[in-house]
Amino acid sequence: MTSKERGIAPMKNKRLDRFPMWYGGDPRTTQNIVTALGVNNADEALYDVLGIDYKTFRPNYIGEPFQVYEDGSVDTDWGIRRAGLHYGQAITHPLAKADSVKDIINYSFPNIDDYDCKISKEQLLEAEGYSIIGGTWSPFFHDSTELIGMEEFFIKMYTHEKVIDALVEKCFNFYYELTERCFKENPGIIDMFFMGNDFGTQRSLLLSPEMWRKYFKNRIRKIVDLAHSYGAVTAVHSCGAIRKLIPDLIDIGFDAINPIQVNAENMNPKELINEFGDDVTFFGGIDENDILLNKSEKCVREETKRIIDILGSKGKYIVAASHDYLLPEVPARNIIAMFEEAKKYGLGDFKENRK
Repeated sequence: MTSKERGIAPMKNKRLDRFPMWYGGDPRTTQNIVTALGVNNADEALYDVLGIDYKTFRPNYIGEPFQVYEDGSVDTDWGIRRAGLHYGQAITHPLAKADSVKDIINYSFPNIDDYDCKISKEQLLEAEGYSIIGGTWSPFFHDSTELIGMEEFFIKMYTHEKVIDALVEKCFNFYYELTERCFKENPGIIDMFFMGNDFGTQRSLLLSPEMWRKYFKNRIRKIVDLAHSYGAVTAVHSCGAIRKLIPDLIDIGFDAINPIQVNAENMNPKELINEFGDDVTFFGGIDENDILLNKSEKCVREETKRIIDILGSKGKYIVAASHDYLLPEVPARNIIAMFEEAKKYGLGDFKENRK
């Protein structure tokens, strides 16, 4: 079975030779893995040695360079200034005082023409035999809250409903149109559309299920339908305690749910697989908060097998950590141990209740 076949098999209810494996991490984390394995580069480490099954291609920004300030902060095409590690945090909220739909309409949102969506021939050659993840990450919830400020956003969901609805719509439409262009410019190439918005904390949701359904559900359904119309499977990333949303995510049509933070409130993997395992593929669940970060390689291997036994018990599982972006503080040896054990454990050690 090739990685291309393996990567989508759980969502298609097809028998596997082993569970597919996905990796996401900071470039420094990847380099730590390269060094620990004693190989030449990231591709050799992740694909030749560890056996990762997915390669991701997102649209490339080709617009005007962004303003970078002396303190290291940088402007973005959303008109937000960001600071901090990696993508950073918003330190300005340009629509904080917006109190009318006109304020939203008059704002300068990003232009999809500033992005190149075409996956090159060189990239396709590099990805031959692998499952290709494409489209956009589509974090329109985060962009909406950052433009106006999170506290202000949550208040105005109740006090300025039309303003928030217009804001969410504008943010969503940017990603929808850009993702649509990705599919049109790469016909038959994208195997998985994998998007992300964090709706949960460690204890509960950031907003009520009712408000989530009002502002987000139907929009997300629209972009999932788009991906399905081009023959791609779909996965959603949402950190935290999102159990109350899982029936809605399944109803929308998602084929897989990531990252399954098993130490968050009401995210017990045995309960999740019993309640939802027939209807969706679980994607992740190997604890990054404590096990991968702090424990021994032996403990990591034991936890990897435990999660495979639980979340893989119905044959619908993708091996990954419970966080989509592993930071350099996570020991490379533990990341390697997770994938080595998952690759070795595979379907050959299935219990009698596995397919």
